[in-house]
Amino acid sequence: MKKILMIVALALTTVSMSYAQQTDARTSATPKANATEVMTPQELVTMLKECGHYYLATVNNNLPCVRPVTFIDVYNGEVYAMTRKSKDVYEHAAKNPNVQIAFYPKDSRNWARITCKLVDAETPEVRKQFLAMYPSVMEAHPDALTDTDLTFMKLSGITVEIGKKVYQVK
Repeated sequence: MKKILMIVALALTTVSMSYAQQTDARTSATPKANATEVMTPQELVTMLKECGHYYLATVNNNLPCVRPVTFIDVYNGEVYAMTRKSKDVYEHAAKNPNVQIAFYPKDSRNWARITCKLVDAETPEVRKQFLAMYPSVMEAHPDALTDTDLTFMKLSGITVEIGKKVYQVK
């Protein structure tokens, strides 16, 4: 049942993103500016890691594109995602940085959605620290420290909706 609800949530998320792209000229990816709750970047990443599976939605020529993601973590109080420049997600975010991530928090009956912008944030420090947090990447790709296709993107302007609660990540 949980998987069916996740599929429905993903479909609704991607349809709403596509609709927003066609009808809304917002300059911010944040859906609700009146969020009163605050969540830390570490709390957000902990939630994502605990739930196990989360899905990133981008827009490609007004069509939604959803894919599972794995490598999101905190460095220096900021949330980063690791990807490859050769992947569609990188191309989509370069054209339109507004993205959403859908997930179910562990032990929750509420769906959750992250709305943010995904922007380039490649630095040697981010790369080194991120790869230290994920030794499995270094094991699978020994050249990861110098691989120019591997890149890091920062999630900025993060808003998290869990059920009816809205949080700003600060």
